[in-house]
Amino acid sequence: MTPEYDLQPLLEARQNQLNLVFSDGDSIDTKALALLATNVAILLFIAQVGLRLTSWWQHGLLIVPFFISLIFNGFAVWPRKYIGTSGNPDTYPKYLNMDKETLLLQLLADTQFAINTNSLINALRWRYCFGSLLMTVLGTIILFVIL
Repeated sequence: MTPEYDLQPLLEARQNQLNLVFSDGDSIDTKALALLATNVAILLFIAQVGLRLTSWWQHGLLIVPFFISLIFNGFAVWPRKYIGTSGNPDTYPKYLNMDKETLLLQLLADTQFAINTNSLINALRWRYCFGSLLMTVLGTIILFVIL
């Protein structure tokens, strides 16, 4: 006779982990939008300062990192399709026909798949956010050198 295990606490813990992954996505959005606002403010500052640059390459060297950063920001905040833990019972009637243990195991598997998939999405978004930060720092250094 095999012992019975209560999988409900494990399922709840994994679903809490999935909620943390969703929260991480919100955090990425916040950071990317803050960088976007910083880039726009710096570009407005550059436009209002009226720098007397002598050649087009100096203008390009000053402006291009901020525009690249804006592009990275766009990719970072672009809406992604995160996945949840279970299917719609109307679409997937198999969930209604499962016994409790089988359903819990299926939900655990679905939750782990969602965590893995959504974590990969967040990792890509973090890369874009970090690239945006690097371009903003590079542009700011160039701005201070030119000033």
